[in-house]
Amino acid sequence: MGASTKTPAKGESNLVTREMRVHDIVTLFPECVSVLQGYGIHCASCAVGGMETLEEGCAMHGFTDEVTDELIEDLNSAVKDSPERPEELHLTLIAAEQIAAIAESEGRKGDGLAVLLDDAGSFCMEFRAAPEKGDKVFSHAEKPETRLFASLPTLHHIGGSTIDFRDGRFKLDLPGAKCGCGGGECDC
Repeated sequence: MGASTKTPAKGESNLVTREMRVHDIVTLFPECVSVLQGYGIHCASCAVGGMETLEEGCAMHGFTDEVTDELIEDLNSAVKDSPERPEELHLTLIAAEQIAAIAESEGRKGDGLAVLLDDAGSFCMEFRAAPEKGDKVFSHAEKPETRLFASLPTLHHIGGSTIDFRDGRFKLDLPGAKCGCGGGECDC
């Protein structure tokens, strides 16, 4: 299948694309599961869904380019209609200091820390020399050399959160979180 001929309206961008793995779509955008299932795509929970792109999954299900375009449009509508999170992350001073210390001990001084979602929908972090295309960069005012990188899909999931360091580990405080951690604090 070729690339989609549909383009987002001026000022819009699609967060869900043909090139994304199905598993990544449902991890980053849980609101897309029901849309996928409505189209008969249940591979979000099967082993193949973790490896194939949305375009490959659509091809395996016999979708035409037009139906694939409609699915992508519906997926992006579900994402855009979900509650909006601010496209920002906050970093406490203690967390910034801990990140700097870890970076130095690992020989990564000057690198930024990318905040990512893992396959279970929890957050994880890894050092990178530079942000990837489309990433937003954040830091603490008192320690601007310690940088966080996050993609728009990650911010859609955890935007507005504060990354702190307490009890010997990094914690993600997600306003309005509905998880087992209690009180909006999420470190699961």
